[in-house]
Amino acid sequence: MPSLSISQTPDPLNIQVRQNQEWAITFSYEDSNGAAISLAGYTPLLQLRTSALAKTTALSLTTANGLTFNATTLPQVQVSAGMAVAPGKYEWDLKLTPSSGEAIYLGRGVIQVDAEVSR
Repeated sequence: MPSLSISQTPDPLNIQVRQNQEWAITFSYEDSNGAAISLAGYTPLLQLRTSALAKTTALSLTTANGLTFNATTLPQVQVSAGMAVAPGKYEWDLKLTPSSGEAIYLGRGVIQVDAEVSR
């Protein structure tokens, strides 16, 4: 998938993948003129839940397990992780939390994970 430029309140991005398929996408943060905005001091977290109100996560990605984060040179978060979750529909968001101040959401939406037939 191509890189996406996302506002602080991004439009939903709905995705369909197969179970255990790798989901690869890059999110960048730019101003209205297309200039990259530094993400230094932020920590990324991407989570899938059966609903936004669900207490438990179906999948949680950090820089330790599926997110590559470049905060300054080319401010972006790359997601590269297998969808090792049960088939179904999940809500997701990609949140950048600063050491102080407001969080930034680079992405959100629904992801439909289809059952893997050939195993």
